[in-house]
Amino acid sequence: MSPLGEVLAVASLLLFSANVLVVGPAARRLPQDLGFLLALASNVLLGAVVVAGQYVLGGPGAPLEWDAVGMFAVGGLLTSYLGRWFYTGSLLSIGPTRASAVQLTNPFFAAVAGWLLLGEALGPAAVLCGVAVLAGVYLTSRPAGAHRAVLARFGHRALSPAQLGPGLLGAAAYGLGNVARGAGVRDWQAPIMGSLIGAVAGLLAYALVNTDVRKLAGALRAADPVGRRLWLLSGLLGIAAQTCLIAATLYIPVAIAVVISVAVPVVLLPVSVLFLRRTEAVGVTTAVGAVLVLAGVAGLVLT
Repeated sequence: MSPLGEVLAVASLLLFSANVLVVGPAARRLPQDLGFLLALASNVLLGAVVVAGQYVLGGPGAPLEWDAVGMFAVGGLLTSYLGRWFYTGSLLSIGPTRASAVQLTNPFFAAVAGWLLLGEALGPAAVLCGVAVLAGVYLTSRPAGAHRAVLARFGHRALSPAQLGPGLLGAAAYGLGNVARGAGVRDWQAPIMGSLIGAVAGLLAYALVNTDVRKLAGALRAADPVGRRLWLLSGLLGIAAQTCLIAATLYIPVAIAVVISVAVPVVLLPVSVLFLRRTEAVGVTTAVGAVLVLAGVAGLVLT
């Protein structure tokens, strides 16, 4: 495996983590339905600008591969539309930490689909390191003692099937979509164009299924300006993260890239402590989880 793959996967992790931090304040100012459309639109806008810049500076690039275009479009429908829709819903219903923990099933779906469709068989060392990362993320996602008692007092116990369902559906869509995009980028090594194709597919699907065009202009004018900007920023962070993840799969197996990219709680933890002053979420379990994640990621890089 090339070190560049791990670097791109870590960049994807940081961008996804920043996006999680933006979605919460954005949704409090602007409902998910309209905000999600703005995020998808900014996906397409940024992707188009970057692709146009590439064309101006470097020429047309590699010839178009229609099979890859189809895979990128399928990947976009699964990730930019279905996956993000379900994940954003779970962020708002069960919170970012628990939603990120449910996303731990994402690499499982990606690993199985990658094995069946791409022939990507992971060695024992990679599997062990991946399990260490997922176990560590799970531990960091659990509230510490005092905070857990507070949650229990307010009824935040085990997740019900209705709460768990959207998160699992989002994880499955992300896992399968990442494999589809990984298959596309192997046939046509154009990760930025692949991100743009996926974003366009996601935007068109959302616009056709969820948007009343007659009311759209009025809703945008009446929307909170800060909320609009935050959702647009969420879209920019999202497509940047997706592009890094697609590019990473050129160099490393899809499942390994996904394992690294879902370690979001490990990034959210120091941010919560240092900047948001949420020290109640930190305990021995959290520290052990963070060590497991760091050891697992280091092992994936070295193997």
